Amino acid sequence: MNNDKGNIGIITEERIIENLEEDIKNLYKVVNKLEQRISTLEKVLDSHAKCIGELRGTELRIHDLKDNK
Repeated sequence: MNNDKGNIGIITEERIIENLEEDIKNLYKVVNKLEQRISTLEKVLDSHAKCIGELRGTELRIHDLKDNK
């Protein structure tokens, strides 16, 4: 893999390809982490929306009871 002996300061095509492959691998890791975080945030948002909907329903019932007095 290290065929650039004697080529001080010169990067061989093989080394460039290895570096690009490593960069691509790192980018895929970042994208996967972001996808996981987005998925988690979507689940939390959905849960919060349900809670807010339930609270609004409760508030309406409480207001209805106050108006009936």
